[in-house]
Amino acid sequence: MSARAEAAGQTRARIVSAARERFLDAPYDDVTLAGIAADAGVSTQTVLNQFGTKEDLFLAFAAEFIPEIDALRATARPGDVRAVVRVVLRQYELMGDLNVRALELEHRLPALAEISHTGRINHQAWLEQIFADELPTGRAARRTTVHALYAATDVYLWKVLRRDLRASLAETTRVMERLVRGALVDSVTTATSPDHGETDRRTGQNHQKGTPP
Repeated sequence: MSARAEAAGQTRARIVSAARERFLDAPYDDVTLAGIAADAGVSTQTVLNQFGTKEDLFLAFAAEFIPEIDALRATARPGDVRAVVRVVLRQYELMGDLNVRALELEHRLPALAEISHTGRINHQAWLEQIFADELPTGRAARRTTVHALYAATDVYLWKVLRRDLRASLAETTRVMERLVRGALVDSVTTATSPDHGETDRRTGQNHQKGTPP
């Protein structure tokens, strides 16, 4: 039984590996279970027995990326804009095209939509954690800054620069760094501006007009 279980596990791993190559290289609708089976050296029926449907195989393949992404993001130094941007772009250079294609499938594949939703939550949480010391303490200003950071590091920005405008990776890095730094600089201005009624994160005092500090 142990040998059979090990063989089944190896077969499953080969199928997922073959699916990874196919889904990274081509749109979802262009990938076939027959093609994946051929790459994995198994029959199409074996793929169906292991995963059931192409959607389930895609979800299994997508789940393989989660620990990989977590490990990559763990290498970024907190507060280091350049390190954060480089980590984000390493992720997108690996799977940015897949990310964009997956987002286009959300309306068709509910399970994939749930994965994408979780990915958005995790990305926002990571930004809040990695830039924790740079964020304003006021709730509204903090939310705005995190949203700005999200927009500056979103996969669609990568797509616009790398695919639509055909910018080099070096140029894309410079643009993303500028946007991230701009979001953080603006957050300091917002946090310390009397007009915004936010708490100065350096003094802990509120300086809203008409309100004694």
